Amino acid sequence: MTQIIKASRIAHLTDARYFAAKEVDYLGFNLEEGTEGYLDPMYMKAIREWVAGPKIVGEFKSTPIRVVREAAAFFGLDVVQVSAQNHGAHLAELEGLEVILEIEVGEQGLPFSIPELQAFAPYADIFLFNFSQTNISKSTFYGEKGFWREVFALRPSLLQADIPAADWPEVLETLGLAGLSLVGGEEEQVGIKSYDEIEEIFEALGIA
Repeated sequence: MTQIIKASRIAHLTDARYFAAKEVDYLGFNLEEGTEGYLDPMYMKAIREWVAGPKIVGEFKSTPIRVVREAAAFFGLDVVQVSAQNHGAHLAELEGLEVILEIEVGEQGLPFSIPELQAFAPYADIFLFNFSQTNISKSTFYGEKGFWREVFALRPSLLQADIPAADWPEVLETLGLAGLSLVGGEEEQVGIKSYDEIEEIFEALGIA
């Protein structure tokens, strides 16, 4: 089974090179100033000169949709990632761009009904379901497997969640997910970082 893999919130060249070497499909950079993990777009442009392969994604949480479109053109982004909660009503304004729609899921569960997600679907190439703010396990999904399979079938869907490495292959296949999103992090020293936990996920997925 071929998975789509996105590396999110890349903040330095070490992460970019690591994930590019793993041949992930997307490298995401948080370009929204004043938010956690923000990366100056000029630094992002410098990093992309050192990597080849993955599509470059600009990640935006609440930036006005008009500004997102302008940033995509100005910085030569391959893809934009926007928020369903903040941008859902304006997705049509991104027509012509490749769009990843992030849907943040909290302790209260999925914030949108299936009909609402269906309304978003024509304007998004990929749905990214972000469970980072809630504690989940595979049993979270298996209790309502039919529901989640229906949700994840609306568009090719990526899952961002704290799930044990060994469980990922089963979760992806059982729920019909297209792939997963992994998150970059800070370096221990310039150019030095441990990737042990992420390596476990890649090994579980059969990616050398």
